[in-house]
Amino acid sequence: MSALTARCDWRVAEEDRTASQALADRIGVPHIVAHILRTRGAASVEDAERFLNPSLDYLSAPSLLDDLDRAVERISAARKNNERVLVFGDYDVDGIAGAALMLRALRRFGIEQSTHAMPKRLTEGYGIGIDHIDQARAEGVSLIITVDNGIAAHEPIERAQSLGIDVIVTDHHQIDGPLPKAFAVMNPKRQASGYPGVDSCGAGVAFRLAWALTGEQADLDLVALATVADIVPLRGENRDLVAVGLAALARAPRTGLIQLAKVAGIDLKKVTAEDLSFQLAPRINAGGRMGDGLAGLNLLLTDSAVEAAELAEELDAANQERKEHEQATYNEALEMIESGYTESQRSIVLARRGWHPGVVGIVASRIQSRYYRPVVLVAINGDGLGRGSARSVDGLNIAEALKACETHLVACGGHAAAAGITIEETKVEAFQNAFESEAASRLPAHDLKRPLSIDAQVALTEIDGKLVTLLDRLQPCGAANPSPVLAAYGVRVARQSCRELRGGHLKFAVTDGTRTFDTIGFRMGDRLSALQSVDAIDVAFNPQFNTWRGETVVQLVVKDIRAAQ
Repeated sequence: MSALTARCDWRVAEEDRTASQALADRIGVPHIVAHILRTRGAASVEDAERFLNPSLDYLSAPSLLDDLDRAVERISAARKNNERVLVFGDYDVDGIAGAALMLRALRRFGIEQSTHAMPKRLTEGYGIGIDHIDQARAEGVSLIITVDNGIAAHEPIERAQSLGIDVIVTDHHQIDGPLPKAFAVMNPKRQASGYPGVDSCGAGVAFRLAWALTGEQADLDLVALATVADIVPLRGENRDLVAVGLAALARAPRTGLIQLAKVAGIDLKKVTAEDLSFQLAPRINAGGRMGDGLAGLNLLLTDSAVEAAELAEELDAANQERKEHEQATYNEALEMIESGYTESQRSIVLARRGWHPGVVGIVASRIQSRYYRPVVLVAINGDGLGRGSARSVDGLNIAEALKACETHLVACGGHAAAAGITIEETKVEAFQNAFESEAASRLPAHDLKRPLSIDAQVALTEIDGKLVTLLDRLQPCGAANPSPVLAAYGVRVARQSCRELRGGHLKFAVTDGTRTFDTIGFRMGDRLSALQSVDAIDVAFNPQFNTWRGETVVQLVVKDIRAAQ
């Protein structure tokens, strides 16, 4: 029988009880909530009030973005001259939602000739290319606005210049080297830029341009959808936008999202950031992953309930296909790891013909979650060219690590946590060795246990409905603002309550002799026998309301367990 040991590296935030209590007294919350606010960077009364009451009033003026005024002037000239304007998005949710937002803004602004395009993931890869520029020229386009791409498109933009087409870049990706020679480049990551929304997603940058053009803060539901889907930090302006966008979606949802919510089985009146992340976004993404992202864009643009219902069904079917490919790829990847990797290796690089390039990113995330190693998964096509996705762990900037291995790659680019590569099949083994060397030099062995950030140690007697209600005010949660995790030490397990549920979930109850709570540990069923072998445990959890047959109670959603220490 295996011992009940922690699977994560528990990292409990230290509490300055005096400071937490002082803040708690000022804003009228328990010290636990005040302490969590302080761990989220809201240490002052002013910052805490903003955190608890997100608002568009906190947004910085869009004019602070470099080149925004130039972009507005050029679009104004396009309106005056009745020019044909192309919005070029991307095939993920950020690029799709941002393109929809920009198209709607141009129409409100009075651009009568607007069109849209995006790359095909499977055949063209990421970003605007020279072929897209030539096609735009053939269609009489004289101005292109990119959304969520363009910052690295030097050659395509030079091609556009040579054809007399101006390009306005709106992007948020990391800038490596000089800026493209576009008419305007709007990217909050520009060097020396003082824009406060530096962590904005692509649609967030497009939103600032749309706001400056029309004077309206419109389509906030699309900004929220993109911000959550692109996993940018939910702090500051991002969090304000998501909170207000969720409220807008609940209050007056657009036709396409009404139909998508129906097939996803969610209630938009109670929509959460989690619903966006796990229900709506994957379905919109599925179109681009499995073939063409235009279905998602059309869904967000249409006002026809009939068309929206058809598109929602199409995206739902694509999402089901995506799940099937994903699971098959995941199973094959696990077999390759079990037969070809050792515990001492710091990275995982897998490549195979037949894998669908639209799912390797999702599978890479799942592999990273299981083994807590930087992962690169590559789908090789029939011509021997591979397109891959990379996912990292804390402590390793994967974009930098890939850059160090670029002699083995056709192309690479991305963020600190996620990136993409193009590679020839014959170079995979050499890249695998080079990447392992980079990971070994950058990652100490002790960094390869998944960290679990615990906000506070509590007694079960401190957990009640009032506390959960207050913790819910920390929503929307996501990247850089995770749902609060608490830990209770030395609690007893009610053994008769221990059981494994369908789906591999673990169900049990804990008590301190005064309070008893039901718990659920998702995908933790394999720990049942170890749990039954101990009398007392330490448990890390997120307290939530659970409603069953009309009764609402507090339930602990377990993050990790270990024998009491």
